[in-house]
Amino acid sequence: MTRLRKHWLWPLVISVLALGAFAGLGLLTRAVLGSRGNRALADTGEFGVWSLLIGASAVLFAFLFAHSLHLTDWRRVAGVAVWKPALAYGIFAAILFAFQWKIGSPIGNLKPTTAIGVSRALLALGLVAAAPAVLGLWLTHTRLRRISQVFDGEARGQAADVLGELLEGKRTNGICLAVLALIVSTAVIDAGAQRRAFLATGTPKEAFPPESVLLYGALFTAISLLLYVPVFLAWKTRCLRLVDEVYPLPSDARPGEDWLAGRARLTQLLGTDATVGKTVTAAFGILAPLAASVLSVMLPGLK
Repeated sequence: MTRLRKHWLWPLVISVLALGAFAGLGLLTRAVLGSRGNRALADTGEFGVWSLLIGASAVLFAFLFAHSLHLTDWRRVAGVAVWKPALAYGIFAAILFAFQWKIGSPIGNLKPTTAIGVSRALLALGLVAAAPAVLGLWLTHTRLRRISQVFDGEARGQAADVLGELLEGKRTNGICLAVLALIVSTAVIDAGAQRRAFLATGTPKEAFPPESVLLYGALFTAISLLLYVPVFLAWKTRCLRLVDEVYPLPSDARPGEDWLAGRARLTQLLGTDATVGKTVTAAFGILAPLAASVLSVMLPGLK
């Protein structure tokens, strides 16, 4: 497998496998929808589109999971067995899944009745796909606590090591936020396509209001921000402290040109001028035009 990954045909192999998985999962989703006497509804064009989107989403989730798995190297970085934070995330994900199950869904009693099972399966896949990103954020927070110990004199470390850790934390935070944003945006688009499919087969708008789709996306966006924002703020606090440690305030309160230039260079390198708003907007805003255009089609009457 390692030799194959280094071959120039590897991207083509991945593309073929992804297309095959997409087609297979789309057909499987449609077959599941058509079970239990729901064949006529499942064969409609709108539910066919939704089935294909489910297949594409599953492939995307697998891709995101595989390409963010390296962020969970807890043993090497923090000396902690990865199963411990993974178990914590598993409990968190199970509670979230149970909460979604408990509050119910607008499609719970709608035909085809098999759609609710597909939706819950996609939710479970999304939670699994988000696991490496969430564990990566938690690992970054652990590394930031270690940096604080260096600043407080509780542990040994050099400025270059601290700088390297902060730059690595910046890169990891960006990847984790991008993964979470992709998963949430994909889930919202799928929910919009699902609603359009139900409306096209005779479901009253009142039975599946557009607000349910938007609230679904808002819930998972809020959860993503609750996971990301504390880590980002902790990272920024350590960056500012490093700048103060490397370039302390002059004793005569007269900062010189070299002092100002040095602080500016280090600040620019770390990227501490970024705010939570700018970072989140950049991550979720990348897909905003696509999501808005798709939702305008998938959510009839949505203004």
